[in-house]
Amino acid sequence: MDAKVLIVDDSELDRFFIRKLLEYLGVDSDEAEGGRECLKAVRNNEYALILMDYLMPSMNGIQTLTQIRGGVDNRNESTPIVALVSPDEPSEGNMCLEAGFSNYLDKPVDFKQLMAVLIMYLPDAVRGDLKIPATGKKEVVINEPEPEEKSQGSGENEIISAISQIPEIDYKKGISLCGSEEGYITAVGIFYNSIDVKAEEIENFFNNEDYKNYTIKVHALKSSANIIGALDLWSDAKDLEDAGNNNDIEKIKNNTPKLLSDYRSFKNKLSFMSTDTDEEKPPVDAGALNDAYAALSEFIDAMDFDLADMVIKSMKEFKLPDNDQRIFTEMEKLLTGLNWDDMRKLLNEK
Repeated sequence: MDAKVLIVDDSELDRFFIRKLLEYLGVDSDEAEGGRECLKAVRNNEYALILMDYLMPSMNGIQTLTQIRGGVDNRNESTPIVALVSPDEPSEGNMCLEAGFSNYLDKPVDFKQLMAVLIMYLPDAVRGDLKIPATGKKEVVINEPEPEEKSQGSGENEIISAISQIPEIDYKKGISLCGSEEGYITAVGIFYNSIDVKAEEIENFFNNEDYKNYTIKVHALKSSANIIGALDLWSDAKDLEDAGNNNDIEKIKNNTPKLLSDYRSFKNKLSFMSTDTDEEKPPVDAGALNDAYAALSEFIDAMDFDLADMVIKSMKEFKLPDNDQRIFTEMEKLLTGLNWDDMRKLLNEK
């Protein structure tokens, strides 16, 4: 399928989740972390459909929609744009429709509803290439291994088994939402690797009494917690998002320390997701290290998350000099937030 869908969301986990559903249906996609990245994307590419989160920092969905519909230096003035809204806030959907969105979907996105939106809004030539599941299938399975390969998935089984021992996580719900064990494990890995950065963001906005951006970040945490099945964390984040929307500052001040403590506790609970071990690793070859830096520079310029992530993960197989280890550790944190400018700066300073 040549036509692409643009996914606009400040949550990496939500973007991953939607991207995997689109892949299952045979639809290619691009991603943008927020409104400003979206505006860059629509200047350079024409999309068949745009899926856009309503609540984002800096520029929310309605502000971004207004810029696109203004037709200033973009190729998507008439592209259908579907809002992604919270099911806990019924007014958001109507608000987006009144603002000019073509339609809206609740988050996390339901597979059948996403399929209906694609059928409704994709051009005829593109719609014909959709990989529609056979009637009667209730479960979406993304990238399911062939039968002869399943016996080789003991590593995945061990991770699922470890997650199942965490009382705070309903792993069955998470697998159901993500469509497969493989997709769920990737989602949990993204959640785990972003804990330090995302918790610090919430804490900084809280300490600075920036309750608008605090509420946006708690909203993103609520969505991420739901996707992995961390139901208590989801519920607490929802309560504090409601408090932010209702300007209940006293509740925010009373409950945020517990939310942050509970959120950060998953760093220990999910420590088995870490690829950093004390096992002896071979020292990295100087040529391989230089090649990794060169490739990373290229992928950062292209803002290619998957390939940049692949390079960073490949370096975890080796023992790195202290400074290089620091750089790649910081790169991984920056990549989680798609902080391409800071990644370029870090490369230039090495």
